[in-house]
Amino acid sequence: MAAEFDRFSQRVRAERGGFFDRDRVITLVRAPGWVDLSGGIVAEAGIQTLLWPTGRGVLVALQPDPEPIIRIRVGQRTDSIPCTALFLPGGPREYADAVNEIDRHCPPRSPWWEPALMAWVALMREEFVRFGGGARILLQPQATPGGSATVIAAFAQALVSAYQVHLAPRELAITCAEGLRQLDSRSFDLIGTLTTVCAPANEVMVVQPHTASIGGSVHLPPGCAIWTLHVGEEARQLPSRLRTALAILDQIIGEEGIVNSEPGTRLAVLKLTDFVRDGRDRLLAALTARPDVFGEQNAGYSLPALTGFALAEQQRTRLILALLRAAANRTRREDDLQLIGELLTQSHWEQAALGLTDPHADALAARMSSSTVFGVRQPVAASQATLVVFAHSDAEADIKRIAMEYESMAGVPVTVIGGSLAGVSMGGVRSG
Repeated sequence: MAAEFDRFSQRVRAERGGFFDRDRVITLVRAPGWVDLSGGIVAEAGIQTLLWPTGRGVLVALQPDPEPIIRIRVGQRTDSIPCTALFLPGGPREYADAVNEIDRHCPPRSPWWEPALMAWVALMREEFVRFGGGARILLQPQATPGGSATVIAAFAQALVSAYQVHLAPRELAITCAEGLRQLDSRSFDLIGTLTTVCAPANEVMVVQPHTASIGGSVHLPPGCAIWTLHVGEEARQLPSRLRTALAILDQIIGEEGIVNSEPGTRLAVLKLTDFVRDGRDRLLAALTARPDVFGEQNAGYSLPALTGFALAEQQRTRLILALLRAAANRTRREDDLQLIGELLTQSHWEQAALGLTDPHADALAARMSSSTVFGVRQPVAASQATLVVFAHSDAEADIKRIAMEYESMAGVPVTVIGGSLAGVSMGGVRSG
């Protein structure tokens, strides 16, 4: 994407004296998309997650403007919103008021609009940043995993860079995640914003979601790579029943004394061996005895099965991380890589057994039988990716062939994205 960033810079320079003022400084930002290699589907339960910054993202050029209007150009269309929709002379609007104003001014077919503008509101409300006027922004969105997290991170980084606000990358990511949560209380975008802001290029980043902490990163072993596939144009949504079920599980595990931990972290603390030994029976007994409290539809095998999956996913994540570290430091590592692939594929089909996968993801996963592919799985819905593929570094031709065959058969576009870019705080900013 370096060449694309250069072309974007040239376009920005060509807009000086036109869309942009000829003399004022312009800040250019490149934010990568993201995908979880493992653990993302149960990250809301506080379970460790492995994350990957993709090789495509969002490009933003921002120039502060004394006129109190925010103008955003995408392609040949320019949309605008008055600054008073986001903040007043006395300070920022309340989140709910700002969201209503953003929605009221939203142009059609512009999924980037809300997360882009929430960057202003979140920075003002969470970090007490103040802006003395409006801005002119050139936005180049791309068909890439990452969704709202990539957009808000790009705009937030452009703002703090343009206004010389000193904010640690982790704090910027947490602020962006809070902005997205205010847009949609059902969203959990922390792992996405941490990746698109903080991740090193070509490394798998380790995140502990319940503490919003980054536990380091590990290089991919030589000779292997990660690709993401995105099918169609409809945004994926995390099944609401999964979110509800995880919250119920956390509640029951605490009430039944299966583990003693803070709410929201109990699944992450519960060990798979303890659950298999007696936690499963205790959980099943609690569900059977209290259907009026937890709902008939959640009683029986489904919640214990989901608990088992969440704990197995946590164990898989730990194993994959250990295997990646081992494979990066061993001469004979093919067995390690094959085992990583098997763990990823196991995760996918266990998700499918629980009814948590997208039909396109299942169809593509079944077709990824090339000898160059180690394994595949469906990543978390918030990433907007359909499938993540872990394979030999020379597998791209096979992956693209399979994707093209499926595109022709299903009649929907399939985008294949390889490579990796550093998080926006790590070299994704230029001045123009």
